[in-house]
Amino acid sequence: MWATGRVPLGAIEEQITFGIVYGPFLLGLLAAANFVSKRSLAAFWPATGWPDGDRPAWAAAFANTPGPWGWVALLIGVPLAIGSFLSAPTDLLGEGTDRLVLLVAYLPALVLGYAMAPAAFVHTVRQLRLVARIHREATAIDPFDRGPVYAFSRLTVVMGLGYVLVGYYSLTVNGAFTAGNLVAVGALVFSIVVGVGTFVVPLWGIHERLVDEKTLLMRGVEGRVGLISTEMYRRIDAGEFDGSKVMSDALGGVTTLRDRIQHLPTWPWQPQLLRGFVTALILPLVIYVLTRLVSTRFG
Repeated sequence: MWATGRVPLGAIEEQITFGIVYGPFLLGLLAAANFVSKRSLAAFWPATGWPDGDRPAWAAAFANTPGPWGWVALLIGVPLAIGSFLSAPTDLLGEGTDRLVLLVAYLPALVLGYAMAPAAFVHTVRQLRLVARIHREATAIDPFDRGPVYAFSRLTVVMGLGYVLVGYYSLTVNGAFTAGNLVAVGALVFSIVVGVGTFVVPLWGIHERLVDEKTLLMRGVEGRVGLISTEMYRRIDAGEFDGSKVMSDALGGVTTLRDRIQHLPTWPWQPQLLRGFVTALILPLVIYVLTRLVSTRFG
């Protein structure tokens, strides 16, 4: 653009600058997801009940996506990039020769961004399927040990927020390019939906397992309460009052255990983590809507 004189030498074209962000951000998101997945796997491993020798294979599976998907992502990204450019508002990108110059200037960033999107999506789906699988196949999940249960919520919140941030960036900072651009709008909606699904869906399986485990624990403790109560009544009716104190203490202990089991959470994330994710999801949208209303009313 400097060579053609459309932009003065040294001046920065904002729209191109805004579009450059997507590819590097998605690369950074994948790097962060791989790093967090390694730590989450280490935290969850005691709940698997498997030998430590199996862990490296799982770590490699979380970090790597089969090579052919890179070429598939590129084949998807190139037409999407061109389609996104052609769908952009004419008043923003001009017409004729100017539009051709802008296409050459935009294309590298657009291709990188739109090719990284399917690559990131494939890698994300692969990691989430592994999360669901390890939750399903683990043999030593303990509802009382919250550390392993919460382990993979770190990974899902990182990936979920990453996709949500992409959507909000397109809606706000890069809003001029996104407005009226069907391809860009579709990518925006897709990124936010994927972000929410990424946080919730892969953890649903362990939620159901925790519900089942809690039900079994409650059934066991209720059965013991019934046995102790029956024995207490028998001793009282038989006049064996010396032993009633022992049974009373036992009943108190089992009742305390029942109360603890009743308060065991079955959702595999800490409450503050859920609140933080919901806040990060809703607050920017509320602020954006309010600022738009204010600018429309008073602008």
